[in-house]
Amino acid sequence: MGVEASSMNTNVDTLVTMLRMAFSFDNWDNLIILADELLDKVYDPYRNHSNQPAPAMERPLVYYLGYCNLMKGIAFQKKKLYKEAMECIDQYRDLSLFSDGSESNRDIIEDFSFFAKANSYTVEILSGNTDSIEEYALFIHQYPSETLPGLVTILECANKHQLDVDEIVNPLLENIKRLNHGDMNPTDRTYYLSILYLLSIYHFNKNNYEDAIDFTIQSLIFSDKIENNQHFKKSVALFEVFRSHATPQQHDTYAAVLKNYLMGVIKNEEGFSLNDDRTGIV
Repeated sequence: MGVEASSMNTNVDTLVTMLRMAFSFDNWDNLIILADELLDKVYDPYRNHSNQPAPAMERPLVYYLGYCNLMKGIAFQKKKLYKEAMECIDQYRDLSLFSDGSESNRDIIEDFSFFAKANSYTVEILSGNTDSIEEYALFIHQYPSETLPGLVTILECANKHQLDVDEIVNPLLENIKRLNHGDMNPTDRTYYLSILYLLSIYHFNKNNYEDAIDFTIQSLIFSDKIENNQHFKKSVALFEVFRSHATPQQHDTYAAVLKNYLMGVIKNEEGFSLNDDRTGIV
């Protein structure tokens, strides 16, 4: 499931919503297309003294200029195009040129300046500068709001370079254990799901099979809860590959999760019941 690129008639704030949806479905190519469309729509009236009227916008111009470059940079980062990602970060590092001088504009500019600093760490680390991980961890502790995306970055780097980051990751995991998953916004839910999956890979790489399978099952449960089919399928595949390392209790939990999922899928189908002895999963 994904979000297709919009037509040029789509309004600005609908494009913002579509960008968020593309992000939640890991649809990076379409996210870049949508970000470029948003940028054209909000910036064209100010380019070369154009007579084109400014589009209706619910938020200040600086927000849209920052947001489309932020999202486009994330898409390039996910595609491992780190030079392009850093170029996008540079576009929202300082948006003061587009400010109307209001306090609301100043707040937005400060927010994107902060995002630029955090995302610069991310791109540097994923580019291979692993020496920055400890400095980045200190930054995350200073700004706990960065815990979720920060953990994604650190775990992606650890998995890619076969690093042991237990001393860095474990204190950060304590922070997210206190989160109320029901209160998470869609972006944070996506980050949290990625963390569970990346932790599975991290522990499989270290041959910590019991922990790895526990995180795999958590990923399976949470992906079902938020209806992320892509992660659900990845988690099923991961469990099946390492099935022989699962404990009896983990086998039982996995079977129960799949049964619950299947019951939800077929609940309206007549003529089929999981209580049928032929299923073997009464």
